[in-house]
Parts: sequence; structure tokens; C-alpha cells
Amino acid sequence: MSDIITFAGSTISVVSGSPATYNAAGFADLTFSPIGEVVSVGERGRTYTDVSYTSLAKRGTLHRKGSYDEPETPFEIGADRDDAGQVVLKAASTSDTSHSFKIEYSNGEVDYFEGLVFSFVTNGGDTDTIRMVTANVRIDRQGVVEVAAP
Repeated sequence: MSDIITFAGSTISVVSGSPATYNAAGFADLTFSPIGEVVSVGERGRTYTDVSYTSLAKRGTLHRKGSYDEPETPFEIGADRDDAGQVVLKAASTSDTSHSFKIEYSNGEVDYFEGLVFSFVTNGGDTDTIRMVTANVRIDRQGVVEVAAP
């Protein structure tokens, strides 16, 4: 059997605050609010800067990994002003503090991370369009804590 899963059945939650310890136990002690109506989540993972130089004598370019950055991750969401998780996200977009996030996959695996919410934008549309919002989150601090399925 394959360990590959889809996002179907996954839940995403947020809480205003940081864990006491940056590990699975610290995050598990927080009380998260599920973000309802999430349609998709963008990519996560560090991207390193290519630091290089080319030696005249060796004619080749030497590459090393420099600094890294985490991508800005868009959360596409069906707008619901009464949804507790969306209320937290909207408030976070005007805050300079990190919020904690939990992604729980259908097989029981969990990813935790802290992030800054850079925007909470209502998308445009027409008569045949569901009102959507996009929240852009950038992972902050120490990256993602991954917890295997029980």
C-alpha cells in the first residue's frame, strides 16, 4: 500500500499565540480554531539561495547553499464571516505577531507551524462565482513540525 495521500479530508486550524515549546507537544497544548471552507493551500518548504563563484583556473562554478526563505502560502477559502478560524485569520492580517497553524491530513499526520498572515483579501467575481477570500501566510521562525500518523 502506498503512503501517498490526497488533501481530501484535511483540516486546517489557526490560533493566536505560540506554543510553549516548538515541538509536537507544545503545539498540541494550544486550542486551535478550524478554518472552515478551505479550498486549497499553497506550497510550503524552504528555498535556499544559490551562492556561487567561477574559478578562472578550474573553469567550473562552485555552488553552495546560502540563506533560506519560506514561501508565502496562499489559503483559498470560501468566505464565511461567522467562521471562527476565518475571524482569527482576518484579525491576524492586521497584526505583527505570529499565529500557530495546524494541518491535519486524512491519514492522521499533522503539520504544525507558526506564520505571519500578510493578507486577507476578498476575491472578485461575477453572478456565477462563490465569494472567496485569500489569506497569504508566510512560515515564520523554525519551520514545520511534522508528526507521523499514529
